[in-house]
Formats: sequence, structure tokens, C-alpha cells
Amino acid sequence: MKLLKQYWLVILIFVLVVLFVLLRTFSRNDFRYDAARWAEPSVLGSNIVTEEMIMNLTGEILLISLDIEAEVVEQLEEGTLIINPASILEKGNLSLIRKNKGPVILSSDDSSVSARVWMVLSQMGMDNVYILQNAEAGISQK
Repeated sequence: MKLLKQYWLVILIFVLVVLFVLLRTFSRNDFRYDAARWAEPSVLGSNIVTEEMIMNLTGEILLISLDIEAEVVEQLEEGTLIINPASILEKGNLSLIRKNKGPVILSSDDSSVSARVWMVLSQMGMDNVYILQNAEAGISQK
């Protein structure tokens, strides 16, 4: 009993760790990385918008241009930013994206750049992010 009183905190932590390990081992949904769920809009094509579709979106639209190699976030006009794709995960950039009260539209001449940034943002839990499809890209895919 004296041993229990001395080491109650260590025993409690050990029991909790064992409990969480067992929960993770036998549970199908807890603590799992769910890449398929985050990539689903990409497979279905529901993350791609055209200029005409943008007009139907509700909320404050934030257009992010990923074309120009800018070191600093620049604001062109209300709701339009230029961000270097390599710096999208910087704290200030993520803060600007999360503060937006509507859809975030990613635009780039290279569709793979927009797709990579979209995947990173969607895996971070942002679900109102879209890729702007260029008219030329739509013609070349058909």
C-alpha cells in the first residue's frame, strides 16, 4: 500500500498509456490518418471550379495566385493574394486563409502547383478550398 501511495502518478500515467495503445490497436476509426477521405473531392472533381462557377459561390471569396515567385504575401485588391507556393505553410499565410469567411480559390498556370497546395490545405482540415481551372487546361483535357 505504501508503494501505491508513493508511485500513484507513475502508475496512473502507465495505465493511461496502455489504455490509449489498446484503443488505437483495436479501434478502426480513432487516431487514423484518413487520406482517402481528404482526397475524395479531388477524385470526384468537386474541388475544381471555373470562372462561371465562382459567381455561384457564397461567402467572402479569397483568390490566391500561386504563379509569381513572391517572397512576401502581396495583396493585389480586396480578396486577391499572391503567395509563393513554397511559403503557403507559413504562419501568416495560413492565418490569412483560415480567417477568410468563404471559399478559397487557388489559381496557377501550372495545375499541378494548385493541386499540391490544395492537397496540403485539405489535409490540414480546410474544406472550402477550390482549384480554378484555366480555360486552356479544360480544352487540353477534352
